[in-house]
Amino acid sequence: MSRALSCWLLDETSDAKAIEVIAKSDILRSEATMAMPALRAAAQRPATPDEIRTIIGSRFPTYPQAKRTEGEAAAFWADYFDALDGLPPAMIEAGMAAHVRDPKSEFLPKPGRLAELAKAVPWAGRFNRAYNRARSAVVASQKAAEPKPVVEERPSPEEVKAMVAETLKALAETPTAKAAAARKKAARPTPSAPLPAGSAMSAEMRAMLEARKVIPPIDHDPYEYGEAA
Repeated sequence: MSRALSCWLLDETSDAKAIEVIAKSDILRSEATMAMPALRAAAQRPATPDEIRTIIGSRFPTYPQAKRTEGEAAAFWADYFDALDGLPPAMIEAGMAAHVRDPKSEFLPKPGRLAELAKAVPWAGRFNRAYNRARSAVVASQKAAEPKPVVEERPSPEEVKAMVAETLKALAETPTAKAAAARKKAARPTPSAPLPAGSAMSAEMRAMLEARKVIPPIDHDPYEYGEAA
């Protein structure tokens, strides 16, 4: 792990700042992705006997212990090693800290009690925090890369009506529309001649057809048009 990534994962005091910087850097984010398995393994590594002795022994000034023989001391620590087997150092430390904060605690916690507290209280060891930062940075980067959903904004009926009116007004101002309106205004309707009562055509039409000998006049010689007597 590079020095730059190590500083942001392990030394930076602000989780938010570390996550932001790693998420925005392609190099740091890529390295953090590859380092996550190792960070998780380090965070979950079981405490060694020496680490258990150190965590519990650091509370001896708070909870003074009686003098023990070598055999008694071996049995004393063996019980803690057995009860805390498999638990990470940070988890045991969190359980011990919770016991110290309890106003009712007067003695060192028994092995089983310490294991119970360690599993019950929140814990955030150095490597566990580093793993959470790396994972959060990768997730944040993936979310930022996702395409944003397209939200279709539909106009209201009033807006549609206004847009239609504006469009019609614009069309009416075009040269073609103005020319069509001028021609319509100049045109005059052709008057229709009134039809005589009982006739299917006007007097003007009858006169024209009679002049062309298409129809006989009202008073005519029937043989002139080939009619039978």
